[in-house]
Amino acid sequence: MPFVDVVDKRMQQTVMGRADFDQLDLVREMQIDALLYEAYPPFFAETKVSNSNRELITAGLIRTRQDLRKARMPRLDRQYIGEMEKFVAKYHSTEYALYYRTRMGCAGVLNSMGLDSFSYALADDARLVADLMDIYVEWVSELLDKSQDIGFDFVWFSDDLAFKSGPMFSPEVFRDIFLPKMRMVRNHVRLPWVYHSDGNLMPILDELLSLGMNGLNPIEPGAMDIELMKEKYGDRLCLIGNINLHHTLTVGTPVEVESEVRERISKIGKNGGYIIASSNSITDYCRPENVLALRDAIIKYRDYEI
Repeated sequence: MPFVDVVDKRMQQTVMGRADFDQLDLVREMQIDALLYEAYPPFFAETKVSNSNRELITAGLIRTRQDLRKARMPRLDRQYIGEMEKFVAKYHSTEYALYYRTRMGCAGVLNSMGLDSFSYALADDARLVADLMDIYVEWVSELLDKSQDIGFDFVWFSDDLAFKSGPMFSPEVFRDIFLPKMRMVRNHVRLPWVYHSDGNLMPILDELLSLGMNGLNPIEPGAMDIELMKEKYGDRLCLIGNINLHHTLTVGTPVEVESEVRERISKIGKNGGYIIASSNSITDYCRPENVLALRDAIIKYRDYEI
């Protein structure tokens, strides 16, 4: 039950005490089990930088069919793939798994259109949504075809589909528009793969799982019941995450962190199929002492006998 997660770049300096270090330094310090390469397609959106130095999306740029010309994806040329090859060459001899994160395209559509324009398009021109999704699908399918033989161990798709209360759209929209496109991407996947979406996926979960991913992340607390997930899907799916980022790691205490880790391992780790991690990427507003307590508790209880 290893700790696999990504630490926000602003958090690295806090955790490590300096910013000029290799990713390998971080994973060794935090005893993370994998090294990450990011191969995200862009969002086509207006952004601003917040007071905490975060880039925030303020508006999507794809609002009409004419706007599709703005959706220009990076060329997957020799230089782009070469950077991925350099990463693998640098780290392949380490004891760590290597993976890259990308997107199937759902988050690209939702963020590039914005929820208002997306919702209007569903009524006025649903084909616009599908056409934008096709741009992402074509790009990530080419990426998969060109990168899976380089030496990566698995692929991680990050594509938020849901709020804490439920999906951002109806199950019918998921079934009719998104799922067929996601299946097209799935047909290009040859490596083990993980799917990430925050929020409550339960209304669309069975259809989502039909894609056959090996792991699901982050099983957000308050949105999804990880004990129910373990009972219903634990024999076919690795559950990843669920240590509460927005409460325990942010405003809790190291004692509370240890207690939550012990409970998750004892209940969800039974018979395997659980990778313990935070319920989202660790951010700069998490308490450093809690992040370190998470690491220490995982080490302490990873061989815990139920």
